[in-house]
Amino acid sequence: MSNMPTLTAAQERTREWLESQDDELESIAESSVVDSLDDYKYSEHTFTEQEDDDDDDDDTGEEISTVALGTRMGDSKGSIIRDTLRDLLNSINSIQTVGNVNISNSTNVHIGNVTNINGNIQIIAETATPRPRNTHRVRRKASPANAPDPGEHKNEEQELDESEERVSSNVFIRSQKFKIPKELCSIVPRHSWLAQMPMEEPVKLQLPVKYVVILHTATESSEKRAINVRLIRDIQCFHIESRGWNDIAYNFLIGCDGNIYEGRGWETVGAHTLGYNKIALGISFIGCFMRELPTTDAFNMCRNLLARGVEDGYISADYRLICHCQCNSTESPGRRLFEEIQTWPHFFNIAQDEQ
Repeated sequence: MSNMPTLTAAQERTREWLESQDDELESIAESSVVDSLDDYKYSEHTFTEQEDDDDDDDDTGEEISTVALGTRMGDSKGSIIRDTLRDLLNSINSIQTVGNVNISNSTNVHIGNVTNINGNIQIIAETATPRPRNTHRVRRKASPANAPDPGEHKNEEQELDESEERVSSNVFIRSQKFKIPKELCSIVPRHSWLAQMPMEEPVKLQLPVKYVVILHTATESSEKRAINVRLIRDIQCFHIESRGWNDIAYNFLIGCDGNIYEGRGWETVGAHTLGYNKIALGISFIGCFMRELPTTDAFNMCRNLLARGVEDGYISADYRLICHCQCNSTESPGRRLFEEIQTWPHFFNIAQDEQ
């Protein structure tokens, strides 16, 4: 005989018993919590099937015992009780309960919260020796009896302010040391724009250099980093495969997106200006500037790059800033950009010097 008739009879008797318990019924109806296993008890009903099928309403075979919720029991008894309570609570409170969930042969299944982030994500690595949290800003108030000398106090505050303004460069790149904060001189390394390896061993520059040459790439310009990366890779490929040079010609390239891209770097002889490669750094603006100027961000990055080169000892303090068209027969860096560079400090007029 199947268990379905016995289960139905158990449900009916349980409902009859609950109807006689008005107070307990109200407390169950008011609560939607059905997963407490420690604070409540329930009645287990076990039934004995009668040999006579006509005696379904007979209660002589009924045994009632009380056990704590959470007690391990046989599979058949446990399933009967769970199904009974589920059907009962659904009928009283209209609570929809969910049993076990089996997932198979599925993809992209999420269990729990999913957080979607739209926008850029900035990841800042911790330093090897983190600074104490409580020492970022220290302001000590001295008592009137132990008040320091005003001049000494002023010097101390000035040193403290300067130390707070300095940005530790190794927070961003541990292998390099910047005296100028990274935000003011952001250099994109070669591997970030997927540069090819030099065809031959690089030749070292004699530092600090006396000259800095300004050029342009005579290509399109863009304020998007992805486009500038593509342009730089095309330029390197052209210089290596068509010109037969060792690497990209310039030491640094500056995009209108406000980024400085590493070419041959500070210490390597370039191939940018005939007659000046071994005594000068070549800085090229990405674009063609015959009738227009680079962006303000590009100009600021160029100034900061020159200042950083001086501070780090790569560029002489009394360096001479010249343009490509002053050294060779070319329009580089473009007429509009050449006019602008002539107004910068350290600009050097080669023609007047030769006279």
